[in-house]
Amino acid sequence: MWGAAGALAAGGFASLPRPVRAAYGGGPTMTPDEALARLMAGNRKFVAGTLKATDALAERRADVANGQRPFAMVLCCADSRVPPEQIFDQTVGDLFVCRVAGNILEPGGLGSFEYAIANIGSPALLIVLGHQNCGAVTDSIKLVQSHQHAPASIQAIVEAITPAVTATAQGAMSAGEYTEAVVRANAKLVAHETVARSAIVKKAVGEHHLKVVAARYGLDSGRVTLLD
Repeated sequence: MWGAAGALAAGGFASLPRPVRAAYGGGPTMTPDEALARLMAGNRKFVAGTLKATDALAERRADVANGQRPFAMVLCCADSRVPPEQIFDQTVGDLFVCRVAGNILEPGGLGSFEYAIANIGSPALLIVLGHQNCGAVTDSIKLVQSHQHAPASIQAIVEAITPAVTATAQGAMSAGEYTEAVVRANAKLVAHETVARSAIVKKAVGEHHLKVVAARYGLDSGRVTLLD
């Protein structure tokens, strides 16, 4: 499973397999822009309520039983209302997903994405997906503003979201508007940190094999909006 370690030691990231199209048995190389377009097209189907990706689920399950070639990676919240496969109308084997409250960047998640890039080789996109009315963000704001701490390991989530809170001035914004602003700031900060903290991710981005983007998911509309 961890064969990339030897490859990295021997020849660096350049010696690892290049990303290839994951969908249903090959085809041309999928570029990051193509991967993003595919996700956004799937989201439009989700918004319209016309999901198609699971129509041949049994066949697809058999196709990927012996190996995975996901074309995109997703870092999103653990919130039960944010299911990435449905949101983007994708099926088994299409997405390499890490979920954690507040879509924060933690070592296990970053290592998972590095593994997907280095060992699987197929992902052309990483999307960091924040969402409307994120409870982790809402509670983190309250705790930071009141100078209090969350119990047990929940504090680690608060500490990860705190930079987005402190970097976002509330000004005249209402509580709801401010939460929305921090949700967006957090997604963009995590996307930036994913590249900054990983030589593997940075190398893939620099060679134009991978794109890292931030986005916001609307719980009420179902729509994904890309963030600048």
